[in-house]
Amino acid sequence: MQLFCRLFIFFHIQLAIGLISIDLTHTIKSSNPVFHGLTPFNFTEIRTIWTQDDSKTYYFKAKNTFITDEHFGTHMDAPYHGSNTSWTIEQIPFERLVSIQALIVDVSKKSARNANYPIEIEDLNEQAMKQATGYFVLLFYTGKSKFWPNQKDFAGGHTREELAFPGLSPQLASYLTKRYSEKLVGVGIDTLSIDPGSSKHFQAHRTLFKKNIYVLENVAALDLVLEHLKNQSHTFFAFDVLPMKIMGGTGAPCRLVARLEDTRRTGGKWFGFLIFCLVVLTIGIALKAVCDLKDNSMKNLN
Repeated sequence: MQLFCRLFIFFHIQLAIGLISIDLTHTIKSSNPVFHGLTPFNFTEIRTIWTQDDSKTYYFKAKNTFITDEHFGTHMDAPYHGSNTSWTIEQIPFERLVSIQALIVDVSKKSARNANYPIEIEDLNEQAMKQATGYFVLLFYTGKSKFWPNQKDFAGGHTREELAFPGLSPQLASYLTKRYSEKLVGVGIDTLSIDPGSSKHFQAHRTLFKKNIYVLENVAALDLVLEHLKNQSHTFFAFDVLPMKIMGGTGAPCRLVARLEDTRRTGGKWFGFLIFCLVVLTIGIALKAVCDLKDNSMKNLN
C-alpha cells in the first residue's frame, strides 16, 4: 500500500506539471492609461535607508506609498459599481474567482476597422460556450492591448470626447445575462471599459451588474494565450482572478492568471499516466497471486 501511494504521488506530480501560467496583468505605473475623471496612480518613495541591527550589521529597508482609483490598471469592477443591490468586491464568492474557466472571443479584426466597435451577439462562439462545465469568464480580445501604455493609441485620447475603443453592445450584454447568467460570472476586455469608448450611459456595465456578473478591464496578454491555443481554437482554460479584498469596494486592482496545458508535455503526460495504470495493474495481479498462494498453502496444511 505504501508503494502504491508513492507511485500515485509521483505520477500525479508528473500530470500536474504539464501546465504553464500566463500573467494577464499590466504592471501598475503612473504612465498607464486612465479613464477620464479617475485618479491616476501616484507613487511616492517615502523611505529608503540602511540601518544597523544589534550586531552592528547593516541591512536595507524601503517603504512606499501610493494613491490611485479603484478602477486603475488591470482591475475588477464589482457589480456594486453600477447596481446598488449587487455585490461589493469582498462579497463576491471565492468560488467565482479561483479555478474557474475562461474563453477568449477574438474581435480584433472588426475592432481594427471600427475604433468604437460594438461587439455583437454574432461574435460569440456559442458552440464553445456550451462546453463550460462550471463557472466561466468571457474575455474579449480587441487587439488594443498592443498599444499599452500609450493613452492616445490605446484609448483614443485623454478627454471624455476623445475616448475611442471597442466594447460590448447593449444587445450583447442583455443576451449574455438572459442566456448564460447561471454559469457566466465575469466578462473581461483588453480596453479601458467593457462599454465602447463612445458610450455615454454604460449600458453593458449596468446590465451585467444587475445579475452580479463582475467586469475585468485592461486585461493584458490575451494575444499570448491565443498564440498558445492557435491549434486549439475556441478552447476553455483554467483561470484565476485575484482582486484586492477591499471592504465596500466598487472595484480593485487585480492579478489575472491563465493556466494552460503545456502541449509540449502532453505526450509525455499521458504516457506517464498509462505507465502508472500498468504498474498498478501489475501490482494488483501480483498481490492476488500471493494471496492465492497463501490460501492454497493453508488448505494443504489443514
